Order: sequence, then C-alpha cells, then structure tokens
Amino acid sequence: MTLDDHEMNSNPGTIVQAMAVRDEMIIGLGSEADILKMAGPNTKVIDLQGKMVIPGIVESHVHPMGAALEIAREKYNLRSTPEGYALSMDVAGNPDETMAKVARAMELLLSTVQPESEEWINISLLHNPELGFGSPADVSTLMSAPRLSDVSISRSDISEIVPDYPFVLSSASSILSAPEANVWYHITVGDNGEEVFERVVELQ
Repeated sequence: MTLDDHEMNSNPGTIVQAMAVRDEMIIGLGSEADILKMAGPNTKVIDLQGKMVIPGIVESHVHPMGAALEIAREKYNLRSTPEGYALSMDVAGNPDETMAKVARAMELLLSTVQPESEEWINISLLHNPELGFGSPADVSTLMSAPRLSDVSISRSDISEIVPDYPFVLSSASSILSAPEANVWYHITVGDNGEEVFERVVELQ
C-alpha cells in the first residue's frame, strides 16, 4: 500500500505486489515479476505470505514555537501574555455565516470600546457537533487546508473585518483565552505578571 493519493480521504493509494529495497531505501514498486527482475545473487527475498506493508507512520506533530517562546520570555524577561481583547464564540454552520458572526462581534466590541493600536483582538471559534464541527480540529479546517485553494476563511477575509488591529482567529484557544464564551474580555497583565480579566460586553 503506497498512500500515494495525498488527498484527505480513505483511499489507500496504489496497492502493489512487491517492492525492492537497497540500503534502507525503496528503489522499486510494482508487480512481483517486475521487482524480481531487479534481484541479484545476494538479494534477500522475503515472502510476506499475504500480509501488507504500509509506509511508516511518524508522529511529527510538534510545537517548537511554544518552547522557543518560553526560552525567549526567560532570556529577555518578556511578559507571558500580550494585552488585548479576547472572545470565545460558537462556530456557525458554514464559513459565510461564521464570518458574519465575527463581523457582528467586532461591531459590538468597537461600539463599546476603542482598543489601542497595539492591543490584540482574539476570537476563538468553539466547535459545535450539531453544526458538523465535532472538534476544534474540524473548526480549524475552515482556516487551514493542505491546499491554499481549499481554505474557506482567508487572511484577507479577516482583514476586511479587522483592518486596524493585530488579530487572531482560531479554533479552540488562541494567544489570549477568554474565561467565558460569548463575552468579550479585556486582558491585561498585573504587577505580579498574572492575567487580569475585565468583562467588557456580552454578545446577544
């Protein structure tokens, strides 16, 4: 099984009868007859007796940025939390409805307060199984995909709604985490370095 179909689906890709390996590298895939033609006098032939070989599954999901930030904060005495406004809100049924909700939330915030130019605006979209988004990973597919053309919510879409502030739209938690859903919080850092949450306005 080659997994040479790189689309995100259940297709295992091309299934071949045999493979040739030299110096721990796969050098050939194909029918048993074609691969046996590559064998030499010192070739070791292994009969799998009907079993299947699949590519190695490597866990490469790492977060090097988090470790780098911790080192930078300690080295340069940086605060652990940027300041700004944070909101967690439910995702909508599709990208257009979701962005309409984000736009309404921004209108409500800006009708209530005037953020400083350097303050972050953070919206975390919460998953909703009833709308087809069963997990934060499902929500993240709206903003990221293996192919850029498949991204439903782009940076330009967000920039139209929030043109004047640094902005993060994410699934699950963001760089600022609101302690309660559907309420805007202004987050600052106190003298002791701890986060200070000020409730600003509730979404209706």
